[in-house]
Amino acid sequence: MKQRVKKERTSQSFLEGALILVVATVIVKVIGAIFKIPLGNLLKEEGFGYFSVAYNMFTPLYSLAMAGLPVAVARMVSENATKGNYRDVKKILRISTAAFTVTGAVGTLIMLFGAGVYSEKIVETPAAFLSIISLAPAVFFCCMMSSRRGYYEGLKNMYPTAISQVIEAVVKLVLGLLLSWLVIYIGTSQFESTGTVFGTACSDAKEAKAIIYPFASAAAILGITLSTVFGAIYLHIRYLRKGDSITAEQLSKAPPAKSGKEILRALIAIALPVSLGTLATTLTSFIDSSTVLNRLKYVMEIDPQTIAQMYKGIGEAATDIPDFIYGAYCYAISIFNLVPTITTTFAISALPAVTAAWTLKDREQTKKSVESVLRITGLVALPAGIGIAVMAKPILSLLYPDRVLGVEIAAPALSLLGIAVIFVALIGPINSMLQAVGRADVPVKLMLIGGAIKIATNFFLVAVPSINVKGAPIGTILCYVFLFFVSMYILCKQIEMVPDIKTTFLKPFAAAVFCGAAAIISYTLLDMALSSRLSTVISIIFAVIIYAICLLFFKALTKDDINMLPKGKIFVKILEKKGWIG
Repeated sequence: MKQRVKKERTSQSFLEGALILVVATVIVKVIGAIFKIPLGNLLKEEGFGYFSVAYNMFTPLYSLAMAGLPVAVARMVSENATKGNYRDVKKILRISTAAFTVTGAVGTLIMLFGAGVYSEKIVETPAAFLSIISLAPAVFFCCMMSSRRGYYEGLKNMYPTAISQVIEAVVKLVLGLLLSWLVIYIGTSQFESTGTVFGTACSDAKEAKAIIYPFASAAAILGITLSTVFGAIYLHIRYLRKGDSITAEQLSKAPPAKSGKEILRALIAIALPVSLGTLATTLTSFIDSSTVLNRLKYVMEIDPQTIAQMYKGIGEAATDIPDFIYGAYCYAISIFNLVPTITTTFAISALPAVTAAWTLKDREQTKKSVESVLRITGLVALPAGIGIAVMAKPILSLLYPDRVLGVEIAAPALSLLGIAVIFVALIGPINSMLQAVGRADVPVKLMLIGGAIKIATNFFLVAVPSINVKGAPIGTILCYVFLFFVSMYILCKQIEMVPDIKTTFLKPFAAAVFCGAAAIISYTLLDMALSSRLSTVISIIFAVIIYAICLLFFKALTKDDINMLPKGKIFVKILEKKGWIG
């Protein structure tokens, strides 16, 4: 099929690109909530625990494929496009596609051959084996997507990434829930009619569920794998039909491309540290899945009475108490991951903008870009983190109304994770900017230290019976506080600037405090007259309104940021007339 090429190449500003990705991410997360909330209710705590164990093994590989590898491609494409080396840009796509196909195949084999060791030896949850196997092919298709996503992102076109993300989410929702429900329905029907489940005799319903849930979890995971297939197909078809908007004139004026070996070496040199650094944002989930269950099992061996007293009725509700507690904790993790997922879009959009400014040695524009990324990220991360911290239990009760005991277990952990959200959300864009200015090595080095902090905290605190699963979020806080402050120091030193602390952090923080106070006060008052779920929804809406008012009152929004928005100059004039802009 002949590729169609537009006459002019278009690109988006940092904030325009970020908005495109944010809209897509919000859609994806809404769909994801529609997927995970009923899935959690379908699988219950044990089944959701199996699902999470498989997903946590997959997450680092997914992060490499969908965050690390595209970043490497985006940086190379952005740098060469800025210099007018469009023949190199084209060749980067070809080389990266071939390289990432091999990477994807290797990643899939790692999951397939490592599934038994990971499920049985590391997390000691053999029932998660089927889920891991079902998810393994997704690594290959994610890598197939990553080269094209990074290519378009480097050209400052975020639409292909955004649309493919939405396609993935829709397919996952439809097929994941449908397949999981079918497995549960078939297994339950078999037990009720024959007393067996998938050929295994069961003495009671509890034993039947223990057999059904691993298969139901694997079915839900299969829906995720199929979603990556559809996403990869979309990106391939889009490139064949629409091309990349690099014109024939731009190609004719471009110098000859470098050799394939030279491009591949450069790609590996960037991709390796970038991909390893990307693991920092998924580090805690992988460590939690590898350590929390083990330490919870240790707690049950040395002091089961304390657990029984803390979580009334858990003995009757759970077939396996450590799996039950970990599955409940995963409810909190699902909410915790929402905010960093949104701020990751800022990291994706910021990289080509900061790379372009740094490549041209425009220090003033580099400084403005970095300040803008930090400010915009803080505007999202601060109120979200504080809001989650103060509204943990109402939010969990809203999303999982039938999982009363699970909510009781997850709520204290989510309150702590609300604090961690702020630092986790900020570290992604900071890492992206470090990569853009040539310090891709920093996230890798710091990740090792942060990981050690997290592992040590989990090992000691989760094993304390009175703390148990709450030790995991404490470790997350310590890990990311360290990563944030050291990464910020190195970034500032590299670009020889210090961001305006007042505008970047203090003003959004003050507005976020009012936001959190508005949420908890309004919820407390409304809960006396209305249902808890309705009170939660109204309180969140009220808190958002208060936050917006406070941002305007404190003049936390800047002219440069708003000018990057579509029709930004119009908004600037309106806000300037009102005196609401910094």
